[in-house]
Order: sequence, then structure tokens, then C-alpha cells
Amino acid sequence: MPPLFETHKSSVDLDRLMTQRVLIGYGSRYGSTAEVAQEMRNVIQETGAQIDLVNLRKGTPPGELQGYDLVIIGSGIQAGRWTKEPLEFIKKNIERLSYMKVALFVVSGFATDPKNHETVQTEYLDKIVEENPGLKPVATAFFAGVFDFKKYNFAVRRLVKGIVKKQMGPDEEVPDKIDSRDWDQIRGWTAGLLE
Repeated sequence: MPPLFETHKSSVDLDRLMTQRVLIGYGSRYGSTAEVAQEMRNVIQETGAQIDLVNLRKGTPPGELQGYDLVIIGSGIQAGRWTKEPLEFIKKNIERLSYMKVALFVVSGFATDPKNHETVQTEYLDKIVEENPGLKPVATAFFAGVFDFKKYNFAVRRLVKGIVKKQMGPDEEVPDKIDSRDWDQIRGWTAGLLE
């Protein structure tokens, strides 16, 4: 079973770099990825680094990207896709990002099942890197997500509940919310980016 996250060392000696200013840019449909990004911000703030947290669906980072020592880009996954704003951010800034310390993460309910880990890494992270030549992340991570059925429209709720029900026992009822996020894993990965 592959790890839930992978760290890729670039040719840059990361141990000699001091992370002082960090950008986290993310896209979130129902709020789970936003909560993960906020926890990442909390971890980074504890180090004394300056942090800008930007919901890319609502805005863009302040100033120029070259002012950051680390750029973390993440997205929630629905129907096998990133939200469009983080992908647009990568494409728009690929030249600048190709020279920077960048990390990618996704939050996906599909990642809850260990049998899906290899697929999640390949389809939601490795594929993004392949589609954006020049992007060389120092780390990628996927985190299990949340199924909050009250937030979904009827069609999505019915589809996702059907998938979840197949994984449960015959007499079990699907709860209104299933939160599979591992906060220690999220904090550990984030802290590791700053080392």
C-alpha cells in the first residue's frame, strides 16, 4: 500500500532554505478542503512564518508570487476532478512556479479506502504534474475527506449515498455526515514542508 503522501526532493538543497513566507491557495466546493487549508495555516503560523491563505474561488494571492518561499496548492475532488480555480492558477503561473518550492494536495472521500490510494495519487496528483510541464512539486499529499450529505443537491446526495451504502453492512444506515480526515496526518505533512 503506498503512503498517503509522498515527498519528492528536488535538486535544490531544501535544508538550506529558510521558509519565511508561505502561500496556501486552494479550491473547495463544500468546505472540507477549506478547513484542511485553515489547519495548514495554523501549523505554519506556529513556526512564525508569514502565511497568506487564499480561496482561489474568491480571489487571488496578494502581490507577486516570487515573494513566497513556499506555495501550497490544493483542491477538493468531486467526480474525479479538481476545482477549476487551482488548475487555472497553476496554468497561469506555471513559469514562475517552475522556479519555486511548490507542494500539492487534494482532499477526497475516495481516499478514505486504502485500496484507492494508488489511484488517488496517480489520477489526482501525478496527472496534474504531468499536464503542467515545469511543475516540480517537492511534495504531494492526499487526505481523506468528508461526506456531508446535507450540503449536496439531490442528485449528488443520492449518488454518493449509494456508493457509501455499498461499502457498509446490510443493516447499517448511512449517517448524515462522515468525516474521515486525519488531522495528525495533515499537520505532520504540513510541518514537514517547512523542514
